[in-house]
Amino acid sequence: MAIGKDTFDLNKGEYTEKLGRVITNHRANSKLVGEPKEFVLRSCRLSDQWLKLAGDPETEVYLRNIDIAGGRKVKMLSLERTGTKQPVSKSKLVDALYPAKKISTTATPEEKHFNAVKGAMRNAIHYQLKAFRDAVNLPCVCSITGKQIRKGQKTDIDHCGMSFSEIADRFVASKSLTYSDIPLMGPPTGKSFKDKQLWGEWVHFHMANARYALVCASANRSKGASGYETPVELYGSFKAEDPEDLSLDF
Repeated sequence: MAIGKDTFDLNKGEYTEKLGRVITNHRANSKLVGEPKEFVLRSCRLSDQWLKLAGDPETEVYLRNIDIAGGRKVKMLSLERTGTKQPVSKSKLVDALYPAKKISTTATPEEKHFNAVKGAMRNAIHYQLKAFRDAVNLPCVCSITGKQIRKGQKTDIDHCGMSFSEIADRFVASKSLTYSDIPLMGPPTGKSFKDKQLWGEWVHFHMANARYALVCASANRSKGASGYETPVELYGSFKAEDPEDLSLDF
């Protein structure tokens, strides 16, 4: 089953139609709010290409007229945060959620929970990234490209040395836990740990171990996590648990 079907319970045609209505029913330069906004952000969080920006709580969704080849303009979704805009192609988003080839796209409960916990952990330390961004004096040099960054350019905050994923994994491992051991609470876009002491310990752990740099947004997204992948054993498993004891509130 495609991840789009698994998440929204819509087949490819139904999903494409719903996404098309969101685009058709909003004028260019309008900001999406409410259910349409959450539908687009939730969709983008399921894709590798838009995951990072869609997971940022400060990101807004707009409809923009985007210049494409041939001098034409196309009304397109756009994820936007201060200093950063990322157009979202309708066809590419549909393809990401409904791949043509029958590959393993159905997320297991453990994978879903892993992604939900990582998203909550990222939201918890967002204020730290914002504080760093606010303290940067421009112009400065991008550590990835070596080019000068000036005011108004699209930028990201990059984790230097250890990526965010590696820091998160080290924290979980240091507590002798797996991601499946960490229950969540709260609304879909504002999840936090049920264990508030563990939540606070994560915030302090990240602050103590993270190092940042302001970098060009396009270069940072191309770099990704530099090949780092979370060890499979850290995902954990729900299989040994009584299903009635699980909290699969994604």
